[in-house]
Amino acid sequence: MVSYLHLPIVVLCFFLLLAMWRFWACIDRMGFTREVGKRAPSMIHGDILAAVFAIMPFLIAAVDWLGVPLPRQPAPISPLLAVVLSGGCLGACVFILRNSGERFAGHWVGTRESALRTVAALRIIDAAELAHAMNYVQAHEAHATRSRGHVIDAEVQEVRK
Repeated sequence: MVSYLHLPIVVLCFFLLLAMWRFWACIDRMGFTREVGKRAPSMIHGDILAAVFAIMPFLIAAVDWLGVPLPRQPAPISPLLAVVLSGGCLGACVFILRNSGERFAGHWVGTRESALRTVAALRIIDAAELAHAMNYVQAHEAHATRSRGHVIDAEVQEVRK
């Protein structure tokens, strides 16, 4: 009876995997996979790790239901231990995806919109970082010019040789 507790865990993992697949399929269909990979590599790594944790309950349930003994084990895994491990894998998957926000939607339209929002947000972040870097460089150059005592007057047209 305990091994039937795998069913809700496996169903939740299936829908998590489906939502992750939809998001990355939309990113790929729009042609932004390489751009997202360069701008947010931790997003890809986190989603891969979450997918691995979401796949594990399927494997653990199969081992439990089929009664397959694991290597170097004299008997099959305990059903209670298998359910605890599956729940732990689901918890780890949800923990990794806790900051995903609204990236994963339940339908294709929401998934396409979230994929576009993700790409737009990454581009806005890059533009803001570039603007901040330019402001920093200009302020640093102005400070260096003032500290040397050289003032360049832009209104002067005369050039000395």
